[in-house]
Amino acid sequence: MARTLTNPPFVSVVVPVRDGESTIADCLDAILATDYPAEDREILVVDNGSSDGTALEIHARPVRYLYEPRRGVSNARNRGIAESRGEIISFVDADCIVEPQWLTEVVRAFDDPEVGCVAGDLQHVPPDSAAERQAARMLGNWQRFAVASNPPYAITANASFRRDVLDEIGGFDPHMTRAQDVELGLRFRERSDRHLTYAERAVARHRNRSTQLGFFRQQLGWAYGAGLVAAKFASLGGEPVKPPKAKEIWLSARGALLVLAVCARGRGRAEWLEDAWFNLLRQIAWWAGSRAGLRRGARIWTSI
Repeated sequence: MARTLTNPPFVSVVVPVRDGESTIADCLDAILATDYPAEDREILVVDNGSSDGTALEIHARPVRYLYEPRRGVSNARNRGIAESRGEIISFVDADCIVEPQWLTEVVRAFDDPEVGCVAGDLQHVPPDSAAERQAARMLGNWQRFAVASNPPYAITANASFRRDVLDEIGGFDPHMTRAQDVELGLRFRERSDRHLTYAERAVARHRNRSTQLGFFRQQLGWAYGAGLVAAKFASLGGEPVKPPKAKEIWLSARGALLVLAVCARGRGRAEWLEDAWFNLLRQIAWWAGSRAGLRRGARIWTSI
């Protein structure tokens, strides 16, 4: 049974998307089906330069369509913030499917006036491919992990903020083409007196990359973002962060060969080989991506 709210606040749901024709319909239909009163929320979908049928899927639904030509999810989310009317702004990625109670549970967490940001739970759409299975195993309860990190942050695939908090700390940094949520989390901790809370019942299910190439590119992007964050932190006086060493790649490759030998003798399991192979891909991605992010970040923040 859905739990109702008394005097629910007006909420703006912002969904950035680019070339999301295959996922945006399911995402929006799930948001539209939530148990939160329709008159107390708006859904803003920000098309960040799609070249497929994304716009047609958006226009077919009772949501507000926005077009943001400046590439980058930070620009898309900032456009959604600027155009929104809600006192609470909730962000969901276009490859996520929220559960019916999602928005009600997000808003319920804001009953505490000291809460400025709510991190909703992130689970996984049931995996079909090896890449999806590995991502689900590797990420696990990733929103819970992010909230417990030092510093804590909310993964913006399912994160909500009070409008006045975003006014206070600023929106998403357009220079952060990856890891925007980590950087925003740092500013939230430094500039806001409110705190972050985790809403376990505010569930969104994320579609993981289905191919090995998609997995590698995602890891590469995350590593690049980590490098950007580290470079910005260092430019503000923080301790320099060293990227992973090439030795980690060698160790992962050695481990993968050992697992392959065990499996070839019929003594291993298929998931062992998957783990070893995808761990090698991850180590390569983080070695290369973090260095690229550090170099790019150093150029950005020394010129600002």
